[in-house]
Amino acid sequence: MDVGPKFLLAALRQKIKDEGLCYGSLSEKSGIPLSSIKRHLHNPSLGLDKILLYLNHLNTDLIELANLANQLQHENEQMLTEEQSALFLEHPYLLDFIYMVTSRNLAPQEIAQTYGLSDTSLRFYLRIAEMLGYVEDFGDGLFYRSGRRFLLEEGSALDCLFRERFQAESATHDINPGICVGRIRLTQAQRLQLEDEIYNKLIKLNAINTSNNDGEEKNILMRCTPGTQIFFSDGLPNIDGDLLKQVSILTQKGD
Repeated sequence: MDVGPKFLLAALRQKIKDEGLCYGSLSEKSGIPLSSIKRHLHNPSLGLDKILLYLNHLNTDLIELANLANQLQHENEQMLTEEQSALFLEHPYLLDFIYMVTSRNLAPQEIAQTYGLSDTSLRFYLRIAEMLGYVEDFGDGLFYRSGRRFLLEEGSALDCLFRERFQAESATHDINPGICVGRIRLTQAQRLQLEDEIYNKLIKLNAINTSNNDGEEKNILMRCTPGTQIFFSDGLPNIDGDLLKQVSILTQKGD
């Protein structure tokens, strides 16, 4: 499946809603405690066996659920509006908070403790995130991820800010690039196809590893730059016989 686990859960919640079931009635029907249902249906690490258990009590199957999850994923992949972009550009910490709650699945209280937020401030952050549609308040004191994704418009001020900070952060690590190939001939369409294939593959691997609680989080930067020759010096200086002699001696040793 190419869909992320959170969208499978969103599809499962949607099917429960479509059949007119509430969590209480589903608990009675399945014998699963209500507290477990609330936890399961908003846990991105929920195993496939648990999902199949719920499907046994619904008029659907895994294929139909996956198709609905794929539809929900596409519907939730929406560009930020100009107003939202302006908001996040002026207050980027809001975007950071939403990312920590949604993508990193950090508990709000954990975030508050890490950053020294007061209870009032935390409530404001959560309320703003809820108003923007990124979290859901079920009235039991718990906030759940909604599954929405924020996509930045390429070339926008917010996108430029992210790129600058991403590249700056990447440059702080002394790690050799996994792929380094010079002067490869590619058409524009091929480059875009390559980027899409790699991106989709990464998203799929992330979904699998998230479900299995496997792997380590990585930042990945792929760049296609103009295919100019990569020089190892700033020019070609004049040489003399000393260099020729040095090379000659070196080659004789090799023989």
